Amino acid sequence: MTTIAPIPSPWKVCDASALLRAGDYDTLDQLFDEALAASFHDRTSEERYHAALPADLKDCIDSGSEGLALLRAWQAARPESAHAWLCEAHYWFHWAYEYRGSGWSNTVTELGWTCAHACCTHAAVCAIRALERSPTLWSAPALLMQSVAAFEEPAWLSELVRSGRGPAGELAHDLALEGMPADARDELLAMLARSGIRADERIACPQTVPESLPPPMQGKKLLSGRQYWMHATIHLHPRLFFFLRQCIWFMQPRWGGSHDRVRAFIASPTCAHLDEVEKDRLRHEIWRDDHLGNEVDEDDDPEDVRQWIEAARKRAEEALYPYHRWETLYWISSAHYGRGDQPQAFAFLKEAEAHWPIEDDDAMVRAVFLSFQLEPQDPSWPGQAIVRSANAGECTAAMILHGYCSLKGVLGFVPNAAAAEAWLEAARRHAPGSLAWNKVSYAFRRGNREADAFELATMGLAAGGDSCDYLLGLFHEEGVHVAPDLGKAIHYYRQTAEGGGNMGAYKLGYASYNLGQATQEPAERSRLLRQAVEAARQAHELGHSEGLESMLMFVGALEDVPARHEYLELVREHAQQGDATAMATMSVLLADSDDKKLYDYRESVRWIMGAQAVAPESEYVRNVTKTCHQDGFLSSTLYKLTRRQIKAHEIPGADNAMV
Repeated sequence: MTTIAPIPSPWKVCDASALLRAGDYDTLDQLFDEALAASFHDRTSEERYHAALPADLKDCIDSGSEGLALLRAWQAARPESAHAWLCEAHYWFHWAYEYRGSGWSNTVTELGWTCAHACCTHAAVCAIRALERSPTLWSAPALLMQSVAAFEEPAWLSELVRSGRGPAGELAHDLALEGMPADARDELLAMLARSGIRADERIACPQTVPESLPPPMQGKKLLSGRQYWMHATIHLHPRLFFFLRQCIWFMQPRWGGSHDRVRAFIASPTCAHLDEVEKDRLRHEIWRDDHLGNEVDEDDDPEDVRQWIEAARKRAEEALYPYHRWETLYWISSAHYGRGDQPQAFAFLKEAEAHWPIEDDDAMVRAVFLSFQLEPQDPSWPGQAIVRSANAGECTAAMILHGYCSLKGVLGFVPNAAAAEAWLEAARRHAPGSLAWNKVSYAFRRGNREADAFELATMGLAAGGDSCDYLLGLFHEEGVHVAPDLGKAIHYYRQTAEGGGNMGAYKLGYASYNLGQATQEPAERSRLLRQAVEAARQAHELGHSEGLESMLMFVGALEDVPARHEYLELVREHAQQGDATAMATMSVLLADSDDKKLYDYRESVRWIMGAQAVAPESEYVRNVTKTCHQDGFLSSTLYKLTRRQIKAHEIPGADNAMV
């Protein structure tokens, strides 16, 4: 009988969303209450409880107002359940960040801020209600610390902490709907509805501060805002670690703090209970703040890169926690990889993996690709890395690789069909629809293992893997392991496009165009060329940067006159806005003497002159000029004569008053 290492559950405490839908409130309360009690006794339990929310509630939270109804049904059934209220607090905090733009406040709109602050009101009320029901619920003030740090503290909450008294009446959202333009009002109400906020709702607020919270006056200092809620959390659980790491994130320069402040905090009595490894884990956040998000590439100054790598190497040598040695060494590996130094990238990746199993899909597929490139005859290291990573239970790519290599007997694995299926099923359960299938397949392709790449993409598509249909489209278009077949490529690109993939729609457009150009049957040719236009239009609507240009060029390639007429106003609109490709396409549409309705040679020349003025280097503009106006002596002569008749002020362009 074949066994594999047990894959950790994706939930820290429980599948809260499933239990909510089943109405199993007894189990929810029992499991969360037990996790809270255990969090006071050891680090493993503390980490488990600290990380459980909102992760265990993800499906419920993501479902918006439907999920909110499930949480409130729990409260109704168990009025004294502290975690029912805490879970709703996390629900609102999550939606506050959604409205804010997921953490980057410079992307949020004014209406988004309005919605976020409304959510924060709910989150604060729910957190206080939870703490009233469970005086040791340290995660409630911990959540409030995050909330007031990111969104400021509501005035009523500040007063509750300062005086111990809540507001005299119910709270209402400050939405200022009266006098708001109708379109803005409708947009705001639609945004609020996503999370379940009602514009006219009134929120009953706690009238007294929970007895377990400490007074804000500590010695001669009055604590407020995030400083108070940090103190309150530590007051309830003086031996925390994971929360302290979260506090340090808000002490970094980007939040108005400094690295010196972080060092002083680690040296303060607040952290005296931590051991040396834990203190070093906190110090590591300084290196992360400086380096972790900074990707090195070929354009960076070599001396800067040398200093960054030296700092990372020094941190790796100092780090007391093995994961941090992995993190810094993998960063160095990525820096070399970004500058095209594969041998150094591979060497540091190996050194990093010796300290911690690879848990990142990109790192895992890079390890496989580099082993193909640099050590194709020695699969011992990637095989070992795959096994360690898969058994750690975090990396989906490693589980896929363990399964596939066991199935095929590659990379040093002994063929074992039962073990293969067990690991592939583990990957499917661990991350349904994962992009890892695509990444692993592409790594094999780059490593010149085309047959493996094709089979992995096929298996990934059957498993619901993200973008495997797109990859199969590429394989069929380019002839990777199979004969080139644009018809099959179109089939897979269409699947990607129907799933909302803008690259799939873009590639569908070009595959349809190319197949259409190669097709002799007029009706099929017409269908494919029109399909190219519509696919490119979809790519543009889905956000592809070249979708619009492709669509306009494909319109110019249409041979069916009625189809051209359908797109005329669309092309004209973009041409009048100064788009060179649209101008050139207008020239194409107006230059066809067989089109008795549109033919106007002078207008055709005027538009191509505008396109030349806007984008003289455009290959498309040059091609249109050549094919429509310079194909032969007579055509070229007519073109020259017509150009002379068009005055400078008649030429369309972005700065022309006529456009």
